[in-house]
Amino acid sequence: VGLKFPVPDVLININKPAAMAVLVLGGTGKTGLHLVQQLLARGLQVKAIVRSPEKLPVDVAQHSGLTVITAKVLDLTDEAIVEHLTGCTAVISCLGHEGNYQGMCGKASQFLVSDVLRRVCRAVADAKSPVKVILMSTGLYTKPDSAEDVRVRNSCGQRALLCLLSTCLPPHNDNMRAAEFLRTELMDKGIEWCGVRPELLIDGEVSQYELHENLVCSIFSAGQTTRANVAHFMCELVQDPSTWQKWNKKF
Repeated sequence: VGLKFPVPDVLININKPAAMAVLVLGGTGKTGLHLVQQLLARGLQVKAIVRSPEKLPVDVAQHSGLTVITAKVLDLTDEAIVEHLTGCTAVISCLGHEGNYQGMCGKASQFLVSDVLRRVCRAVADAKSPVKVILMSTGLYTKPDSAEDVRVRNSCGQRALLCLLSTCLPPHNDNMRAAEFLRTELMDKGIEWCGVRPELLIDGEVSQYELHENLVCSIFSAGQTTRANVAHFMCELVQDPSTWQKWNKKF
């Protein structure tokens, strides 16, 4: 799924039947926090695995619908992850790399997003009931099996930039690795998933937005997407069956 070009005046629908619970990874990040807040506003129960719970605003941290689990996901046992998934209808990863040297280049976090995704999907496969897997990916990801994606990203300048990012920016490789894991390794595993590929992320409120299965513009002319809109769409994936049916096993 690609999101772009927000325009104003749409309201969040909080009147849909609430799911039992959602497990959120990366809930203290800029987009993850929007997601947690919107899920709670819709009346859902939220479990958030976070490394630094003090980063949560007081009103969020004290919300009766939120369960905070202080841990690094990769430090949890498989059994613990399965336990945290109990009662959840979806798990959403908004994980990203911190903007410091350790977060960008440190070996411990080199494959943070993709390694966590693998661990979580292994737990989902062992869960007693179906759990949707939703990944906040990146608009830089080009699906190799999409002729339209390849066409849009086929200029020399874009190919050179992506090659440079792959060489010099470990988090970029991690995000590509995570997206490819969904596309290639989960397609026949019986796990339902969706990858969300927002373009340039900016701050802002929830507004109208467009959804695209394939890339629609060059890296050099990318549109802007509010983090609130990304969170809103992921909430819709959790709550609205028709939205999930349309985007299941797609980007």
